[in-house]
Amino acid sequence: MTARILHTSDWHLGRQIGHRRYRRDNEFDAVLNEIIAIAKHFTPDLIVHSGDLFDSWRPSLHDLRRAADTLRLLGRIAPTVVVAGNHDTRAVLNFLEYVLDATGGDTDHRVRFATDSYTGGLLVAEYPTAAREQTIRIGALPYLHPNRFTYDFDDPSTATASFAHQMRHVQADAHRRLAAERGPADILVYAAHLYVEGATVSRSERPISVSEDFAVAAAGLPLVDYGALGHIHKPQSIDSVGFPARYAGSPLQLDFGETHDTKSVVLAEIEPGTDPLIELVPLTTGRRLVNLTGTLDEIAQRASRVSDAWVKAIVDTDRPTTNLSETLAAMLPKATIVDIQERRAGATSPVLDRSAATEEVPSTTDLLHDYLLDRKVTGRRLDHAMAALAQIQAAPDPGEGVTCCEEDLLAAALGGHGLDHVDRTGLLLAAADCSDGSAVAK
Repeated sequence: MTARILHTSDWHLGRQIGHRRYRRDNEFDAVLNEIIAIAKHFTPDLIVHSGDLFDSWRPSLHDLRRAADTLRLLGRIAPTVVVAGNHDTRAVLNFLEYVLDATGGDTDHRVRFATDSYTGGLLVAEYPTAAREQTIRIGALPYLHPNRFTYDFDDPSTATASFAHQMRHVQADAHRRLAAERGPADILVYAAHLYVEGATVSRSERPISVSEDFAVAAAGLPLVDYGALGHIHKPQSIDSVGFPARYAGSPLQLDFGETHDTKSVVLAEIEPGTDPLIELVPLTTGRRLVNLTGTLDEIAQRASRVSDAWVKAIVDTDRPTTNLSETLAAMLPKATIVDIQERRAGATSPVLDRSAATEEVPSTTDLLHDYLLDRKVTGRRLDHAMAALAQIQAAPDPGEGVTCCEEDLLAAALGGHGLDHVDRTGLLLAAADCSDGSAVAK
């Protein structure tokens, strides 16, 4: 009898697409129902989600409910382990666990969340198979930002070591705990949210989190029966580790760099001493992402093959084209065009319409935060920089000065009004400045 594992990952609930931030709620509902149907048919002994339930650290209530409803249904099919990804937070996942316990009667903790990575906090759990012939032992490692080595681990030497060196020690400890007192019928599973060197990335991951500075050596992965990996959105296997290790990938195409990706869930059947049987079940309910590049005539020839899809169009032209967005919309009546670029003489510029000009733009705080992260400013340095910006923004503008109460008093007197209602704060501040000699005639 084999142990049966369903592996999914990187749902990114709440993810939007395009500059106009189109929501994809219907697609998420459809693909999650598809995953539930696959799980019901496969009847796994364990379901693993290897991180990034949400796209935002502060998910909306709708996305929280969508996650809770789906995990509750999956938990009824089989025990489910969710690993915290770099888009998830411990607070949000702890709240989600509370919601499942309070509303679904999950007193047996059929859905568990791996949020801790510090020494002794790693989630290691055992789940017997349906036939009780094997036991699945899973060790689940959440996403580890380099700052966590300073805050979560006791060894001060880790603060100066490279990320790869730090992760090698963490994963070695995870393997020791996972393999301790392993029996002949035990199946070992390692679930983690990380970037393994050599993996093919998409453009939809945060660039800094898939840089070489954040890479983990493939040889450092624990030797187990199956590695359930998350973080990379392109489904793929890691073939250089000596055991089956896979990125399940995201269930929807998240970026136009993924237009050729077939999204799927992984079904693994594992028996001690034999090669596992791995099956990829395609997910088909999400809308396709389509790149259309060429002249208007060339795009028109391809447009008939594009139906219900998200489209990015790059139009080659010799001169500015009037009504370009309307022309493309007429060619693609069933598609949603999320980006148009007009490419001429080596220059590329986005085509904007009136509605796009009214869209909310990122705040100064968000721009500075992303800028600093791209330049690898993290931890306390990042906190200090953001705090300095907050202080600058909170300080009064020197150009505005204090309300001139003298003018208000004069206007009230000339108008024949009483003076009791006039704010004299500015007058008092000016008098104080004069009394200590700081005010100078200009």
